[in-house]
Order: sequence, then C-alpha cells, then structure tokens
Amino acid sequence: MQALLVAVVAHLVYSCFIPNNRYPGTTFNFICMRLLASILFLFFTCSVLAQNKDTAINKFDDNGKRHGMWLQACACPEGKTGCHEFGRYDHGRKMNIWYKLDGGNELLAEETYRNNTLDGFAKYYDGGHLVTTGYYRGMNPENVFDTIMVTDPETGKESLKRISTDRGSLKHGIWKFYDEETGRLIKEEEYQVDEMIYRKEYPLSSEDSIAIAKREANLPHNQKHNYTPPPKFFNYLDFK
Repeated sequence: MQALLVAVVAHLVYSCFIPNNRYPGTTFNFICMRLLASILFLFFTCSVLAQNKDTAINKFDDNGKRHGMWLQACACPEGKTGCHEFGRYDHGRKMNIWYKLDGGNELLAEETYRNNTLDGFAKYYDGGHLVTTGYYRGMNPENVFDTIMVTDPETGKESLKRISTDRGSLKHGIWKFYDEETGRLIKEEEYQVDEMIYRKEYPLSSEDSIAIAKREANLPHNQKHNYTPPPKFFNYLDFK
C-alpha cells in the first residue's frame, strides 16, 4: 500500500511541476496541489499506523517528551481556521519536514526543522498556489551563542558572526516570491541573519503578458459557444 502511494505521489509531483513549470500557479497545478496535499496526509496516516497497530501517532518517550510522528493543532495564518500540522519529533524536538494544513486540508506550508527550530528550506502556499520559498537558519538551542558565516555584499569578504541563540530562527539565504494567480516569479530577496542585503523585482514582460492572455482566453468561461436561442414567438401547435 505504501509503495503504491509513493508511486502516485511521484507521478503527481511530475505532472504538477514538470510539464507546466513556466506557470506553476495555474488551475491545473492548483488541482494537483490539492490532490498532493490529501495524498501526503493519507501517506502519513498509513505510515504511522503500519508501524504499530495500536497507535503509533502522538506518542511520548520514557521522559514524557513527544517522540515519533505527531499530528497536532497549530496557529493559523490570518483568515484561516482549524489548522493542523504533522511531522516527526525526536525526543521533544521537531525535526525534518513538517506540513501545515488548514481546516479543509489545504496545504499551507512545508517547513524544515532541526532541534525544534526552523532550519532549512521552506515553502508557503496561498489557495493551493506556491507563493514563497526561502531558507531559515536556526540557532543551536544548546548554546548561548551561535556563529554564522556571512559575506560582505560590497567586498565579498567572508567572516563569522556571533548571534544570540534566543533569536530562534533567522531568514538566511535567497527568498523568492511568486504571483499566486500565474506562478510567475515577481521578486527575489537575499537575507543574511535576518537582514536583507539584496532585492530584485521582475516586472511583467511582453512575452509573459502574451502567454498569460493566451492562457486566460482558453479558460472555459472565455470560450465562445455556438448557441442559437429559440425564436421569441412560436406556435406550440407546430410541435404537435
């Protein structure tokens, strides 16, 4: 069963992102993302139940700390309700990728954790459309201070910067922002320890405008139909 689900997920990922990667926010990709989120949730449920026929989900270790796969309520973005997330705890600490969904099981975010802090690649969605990707750098909670390699944007010189670990997670790396309707890249920002050092916006080109207009013209509600309305006046006796 799990092998079948993996194959279905792999096929959906290919179908959603490979043939249509110029505009990943199109209606086709929206449907794919809804299906993918549902299958990920089903795969997670099957995986944890297969490990233990009793209840392998939401377990604690011998010290009373969350351990293994967990499904739990979480804070919602503005305008959303009933949000929940699932992922893995390692003796009380969030690890690896966690998935956040709203009350309708629509995917909202995929975030990478290490030692209970955001650390790594993250994706954010709105209405099933990918809108933001970026990187976090998590501070090591075991220490009072952590060090991060930073690069001077003017000289290119690298140096280590000491950061207080009570700052938690920081934006660190390239962040990309996409138009939620078309999936077009509209902005890039680069951060170092939560400070933006570079920003570039991508205005709509004439080529993109033509492609978007063509796609919208092909939508069902924009299609012309060969429809002839009935005559305004007719004699019902003609139909006997």
